[in-house]
Amino acid sequence: MAIKLIQKYQGWWDSSQNRGYFWFTYYDNERSRSIPVNAEQFQIIMDMLRNEKPVYGDHTRALVTTQSEETGEEES
Repeated sequence: MAIKLIQKYQGWWDSSQNRGYFWFTYYDNERSRSIPVNAEQFQIIMDMLRNEKPVYGDHTRALVTTQSEETGEEES
């Protein structure tokens, strides 16, 4: 799967299984669930989704990424 721009997301934590999932809605309106992630991964991904813009992702690898920024650039 190619890395695509994420427009919306939904995080889902299953405490009975001690794992979480993300639903990514991409720019093309495709909505797909990520592979399961552990608690540490869930927190990291959630932090990036909340605090970085724009965010790109690949649900098949539970991967999120941002565009390159200059060092020290302030968030707006």
